[in-house]
Amino acid sequence: MNKVAVAKELVKIAKSLIAVKPDARIKRRLEYLRKQIEAERISYGEISELESLSEYIDPSDVLLLEWAGFPEKR
Repeated sequence: MNKVAVAKELVKIAKSLIAVKPDARIKRRLEYLRKQIEAERISYGEISELESLSEYIDPSDVLLLEWAGFPEKR
C-alpha cells in the first residue's frame, strides 16, 4: 500500500471515530451541566453552552430544557 492509500484509510477511520465520540461527550457534558444546576453553581458561560447544546437535550428532560431557555409546555 502506498502512502496516499494509507493516509486515505486513516482519514476514513478518524472520521468514523469522530462520528461516534461527540454523542458520548455531549451526553457527559449535559450531565455535568445538570449537576452544576442542581448544586446551584452554574455560570453564565455554562448556561450559554447549555443553550448551544439544546438540540441534544431529550424532550422529556424538563430541567435542562428550562435552563436552556425553552418555555414550559402547556
